[in-house]
Amino acid sequence: MAFQLIGAPIALYSEFETGAADKAVAALRKELGLKFPGLRLNNFTQEQANDKIRNKAKAIWKSGLKPFFIGGDHSITLPILQGNIKPFDVFWFDAHADAYDVYKGSLSHATVLRRVSELHHCRNIYLIGYRFKKIKEEVEFLKNSKRVHVIKPSEIKKMRSKRYYVTIDIDVLDPVYAPGVDHPVPKGMKPNQLIKAIRHLKKGNIIGADLVEVVPDNDYTGITTHNAAEIIKEFLE
Repeated sequence: MAFQLIGAPIALYSEFETGAADKAVAALRKELGLKFPGLRLNNFTQEQANDKIRNKAKAIWKSGLKPFFIGGDHSITLPILQGNIKPFDVFWFDAHADAYDVYKGSLSHATVLRRVSELHHCRNIYLIGYRFKKIKEEVEFLKNSKRVHVIKPSEIKKMRSKRYYVTIDIDVLDPVYAPGVDHPVPKGMKPNQLIKAIRHLKKGNIIGADLVEVVPDNDYTGITTHNAAEIIKEFLE
């Protein structure tokens, strides 16, 4: 079953006031050389945007394809997964936990992992590349959660999952390879490590994927967009 690319340029927070949310989708279209469609989310509230993203994800699955959403910020992962009613696991690549209970509302990019873990059909979330461990609330949540498991890239092969989604925050990469993000964290993954993980996950039953948080305005070299495009290509091959 093939992937259908769809842009979802939603980012309602001060970090993105430069318009980087819109620029990420456009930059990746150019880098990939593909004219994939995008949702119109201008002037939407988070709730309105989530409804549109959820409905689009449902429609893609109903058509027999797998959705591959390109953000925008990480908030898009929740409505996508709300659109799939069967049980699933998530392989979650991110430097941050995104596990606040409330941060500029309950549906923001900083609360999204916690919200996904609360979905009744979410079985396990495997958090990979997490290294920003300075937020006490998030550290406590991860410690007590029965659904969220912090694992190393080398442990992915040990995880047994019959049906899973893959979400990639580009800041999982080391800032050397992805400086174009809002909150870079040192000592991240190398692109070849991430590609290796994707190649392994492609052998199983991926139901969909997303790639988020590319901020072209924060990277004059273009290496972030280039590496993000290479990651997307790996899924599409």
